[in-house]
Amino acid sequence: MTKKKTIEYNKITIILIIIGIFILTFLGYIIFRTYQSQNSLLSIMTIPLILGIVFENRRLSSDWKDILLKITIALALSFIAFLPGKNERNYSFEHHIEIWPYFFIGFFVLASVIHHEKKIIPKLTEGITLLQSISIIYWIVDIGFLNLKNVFVYLLIGIGLVFSIISFIHAFSYIKLTRNARLFLSIWSSVIMIIFAVDHIYRVFNFNYFVDYKIINDGLNVLQYFLLGVSLIYIFQNAIMLLEYFPSKSRAYNKEHLKDIRKMNKTHIERYSTNQIRIFDSLFALLFISGIYYWNYKCQIMPRHTLIWLIFWIFPFIIWLKDLLNEKIKTISSTV
Repeated sequence: MTKKKTIEYNKITIILIIIGIFILTFLGYIIFRTYQSQNSLLSIMTIPLILGIVFENRRLSSDWKDILLKITIALALSFIAFLPGKNERNYSFEHHIEIWPYFFIGFFVLASVIHHEKKIIPKLTEGITLLQSISIIYWIVDIGFLNLKNVFVYLLIGIGLVFSIISFIHAFSYIKLTRNARLFLSIWSSVIMIIFAVDHIYRVFNFNYFVDYKIINDGLNVLQYFLLGVSLIYIFQNAIMLLEYFPSKSRAYNKEHLKDIRKMNKTHIERYSTNQIRIFDSLFALLFISGIYYWNYKCQIMPRHTLIWLIFWIFPFIIWLKDLLNEKIKTISSTV
């Protein structure tokens, strides 16, 4: 290393140390003010929410240094929350403490999306869109939309059913996945995920006791926040992939906007796998997931939004375990 590079490296190190000292000092002051306050300023449920984001970052990257770097950047940027607003006459530090964790979470998710841009646009498959379509049908039934006497609601349900039927047709047949079909199914997947995201976020932050036992309700609440943290990165990415199609003040389907839409169409098409799933697996998914949803609909074991996100999270592992078990059975059968 040359003398010039050594000096530059030392300067960067000193700057990082100063930033680190500032973050720790200010963080200590926030904790002190929170402890001194008579009000409950920080919700304990932000802990499982942040742990969910950390968990998904860990799954995407095994390097803890990357995660710590993202947390540090998010912490530094989150202190923007303590700047006074334009129309804020009486500055309240306690009020800013209340909103600060959400700034941190927002910047943490943003840093994660930027860092894992390629990894968080995973390959979609016929199986995933089948799972999502089954879930949206359960969601429509359980939320009670079928009982509403509203033409607009029935129109939206009809459109959703058309999309779902198309995903069912592809999952239960070997019809070739054309570019248009992959674009159609990928956009449908993003729409479903945003619908579930809005519902989940609303229900999580407006959670009421679901059963008579406090410990079970607290457990459900922790699980909801954790699952929200796990899914926030993907919710953000799906929102970006849909917002590209909407006009804005600066561009409303002009040449530049149409060019960006074509790029986004390509992203949607490329993320949808041309590999087709076996009809047996589609049937297994339909029976298994529908059975769980029906059981929950009748018995109300847990909130629908929690169950839906839990299914999204664990069902791929169930399929993996099923395939692994089948392989072991085949191996044992061949050696006998």
